Amino acid sequence: MATSGNFFDQIQKKLGIKISNHQVYKEAFTHSSVNLKDPEGSAINFERLEFLGDAILTSIIAEYLFGFYPQAKEGSLTKLRAKIVSRVKLNQIGKEMGLLELASISNNHKNFGEDIHGNLLESLIGALFVDKGYNKTKTYVINKIIHPYIDMNKLDSLVLSHKAFLIEWSQKEKKELQFVTQESGGVNPRITYSSQILLNNEVLAKSKALSKKKAEEKAAKIATRILKLNPNPTQS
Repeated sequence: MATSGNFFDQIQKKLGIKISNHQVYKEAFTHSSVNLKDPEGSAINFERLEFLGDAILTSIIAEYLFGFYPQAKEGSLTKLRAKIVSRVKLNQIGKEMGLLELASISNNHKNFGEDIHGNLLESLIGALFVDKGYNKTKTYVINKIIHPYIDMNKLDSLVLSHKAFLIEWSQKEKKELQFVTQESGGVNPRITYSSQILLNNEVLAKSKALSKKKAEEKAAKIATRILKLNPNPTQS
């Protein structure tokens, strides 16, 4: 898509961006699998802009939270920022924005996983910064990303990791908690890991997923519900 003539029209219509620097947006939506190079032979893809956008987004979110929660202490602000810039949340936002529809990716490279959505979001922010500068990028992030996709009233209750929460709970309560995860040989070839959680040597919950991390997180989420635990952190 990033190499088609319709690309820049779609950027402006779909994302509401008035483009000045055309080249930087082409770079922001070009995957390395395309193997695109400039006249000097240097690779053209979104990886450098993704790095830049990650830093810019973190800065904007920190500034926004600092003003939104004037009484919150450093620890609470750090946790809230982590929830917004988490890979899961950025993937969700990038997916809902439809950024993948604008990307140029080789037909032979389609198994990129969910992270492609968040990567494109970060590269877009990097491109905005290069094209518009910090203040206009901040305005865009607040109006087009924070307001539509982040419910600030529910942010405090958003759990980044049910597994981490469950482990912390077990340590506080002096419970013996164990994750047993192994490769699965089931009939579904896409399900490659099976995880079960043992509480005091008894099976509490189990789940399957494409990766070890996802299988354990899904099992931990189920276990949290079974135990009727409240994962909502309190501001300090």
